[in-house]
Amino acid sequence: MTQQHLNERDHDLLFGEDALEPGDAVVHLEHGLARYDGHMSCDLGDTDQILTTFEYRDGGKLMLPAIEGQDFWRFGAPADDLTLDRLKSGDWLKRRDEMIAELRESADHMIEMGRARRAHAATPLVPDAKAYATFADAFAHEPTDDQDRAITTALGDLALDTPMDRLLVGDVGFGKTEIALRAAAAAALSGHQVIIAAPTTVLARQHFNSFHARFAQLGIAVAELSRLTPTDDYDATLQGLQDGSIKVVVGTQSLLDDHIAFKNLALVIIDEEQKFGEEQKDQLRHLVPGLHVLSMTATPIPRSLAAAEVGLVDVSVVATAPKSRKPVQTRLGGLDHDDMLQAVDTEVARDGQCYIVCPRVSDVEELEALLRKRGVSFTFATAHGQMADDDMAQAMLTFMEGEVDVLLSTSIIESGLDNGRANTMVVWHADRFGLSQLHQLRGRIGRSKLPAHMLLLTGVEPNCSSEAATRLTAFCEMSEIGAGFRIARKDRDIRGFGKLDGTDQSGQMSRLGIGLYRHILKNHINGRAH
Repeated sequence: MTQQHLNERDHDLLFGEDALEPGDAVVHLEHGLARYDGHMSCDLGDTDQILTTFEYRDGGKLMLPAIEGQDFWRFGAPADDLTLDRLKSGDWLKRRDEMIAELRESADHMIEMGRARRAHAATPLVPDAKAYATFADAFAHEPTDDQDRAITTALGDLALDTPMDRLLVGDVGFGKTEIALRAAAAAALSGHQVIIAAPTTVLARQHFNSFHARFAQLGIAVAELSRLTPTDDYDATLQGLQDGSIKVVVGTQSLLDDHIAFKNLALVIIDEEQKFGEEQKDQLRHLVPGLHVLSMTATPIPRSLAAAEVGLVDVSVVATAPKSRKPVQTRLGGLDHDDMLQAVDTEVARDGQCYIVCPRVSDVEELEALLRKRGVSFTFATAHGQMADDDMAQAMLTFMEGEVDVLLSTSIIESGLDNGRANTMVVWHADRFGLSQLHQLRGRIGRSKLPAHMLLLTGVEPNCSSEAATRLTAFCEMSEIGAGFRIARKDRDIRGFGKLDGTDQSGQMSRLGIGLYRHILKNHINGRAH
């Protein structure tokens, strides 16, 4: 942890907020959770004074001078969705002080954990310049400015004897994998070993193929460890990691097997870090003392955002899309089988592939029966979490390799699949998915030069006032390139920051709200720094 501050652009992307409006929930430091109702100027004879109006439960109302960011803060959700505090009940001040004490304790724990990790010197990783240039030149595209900055910063971190702890935040399809490849090259070309951890076997296989192809030109061995790894290959990989002949290993939680021993592990890269449990991430971070760590995500969990803002981890933001990337055209529709099949037929007719995604296994089974009954002309594979792991992975790989036209699945496909031929997605019962899930799903398409389409089918009336309708409408509107940052902030508003050093996603945020939480946390961290 170097306590580097985010620049203004990156800070706005991760933490930017709209202007406060009447109806928003706010937290007053002395009076608690209220509905903000604007402000007005009052003529007091010799001076004008601005009074802010706060409305509380059971008709309570306050009008008093108050400055946003000093006396009161945005909570992060509409007041109508919350139970407001009662005026002068005495409950708020007690709760506030308890939550502040708990938050400070969490922050202290995180700081001490960081200090303990940094107490072990890391191995500086400085690759041979000529070999690294050969590796970098194999990238088939021109890096964006954001990619260049992230690569330069990561290489700078790795060259130090202080363990790197960097979070790489980038929207889906914005080139985070290339940054991971460059960091891995720095380790492998320095004679050290690197882990790339992925949350699913299919994503691990995809990364293995990418890393194997790039490192093959330099004669560097890349191995895979997951449920898909045959026993003989698994045993050979364990031996290669132990004797150091394998420099790069890609895998799932299988990487945490007690039987695995490394000769000179120096770097761990955690992809889709939001998909790993806190205990798993902690194990990966502490496989050996002084380990460099690079975590990657498109939709950082609220706790990661909080840790990033106050400098508990360093952050790189990749917010510039590749030139070929186009917005995915996203629209809402009713639960209409014919509409779904028309979308598939249109995609297949242009020699493309299509995802059909359902929230539940029963929905997958229902649609599978429908497709078979209709005798559709396209080919399809089915994948869901109740299948045997090998069967599920094989179905997904069959689709990725272009052997079938359609993959009918649950949301298991949301993490990292990269198939340039798949440019249409139909989401069945879309109202049963959260914002971040929908954004991750949308990131699976639109990775070629062809226009991509996402069709959200739902039984919810789009014009009604339900939370689901509001969420889906907002998602369709947030379809621009780079919308992931807006979606992550919206998700944070819904879920809260969570406990910094635990697994809860509500924690102290449950009543402090976003603004006051950040204010207390930053003041506490800054106070300790001085």
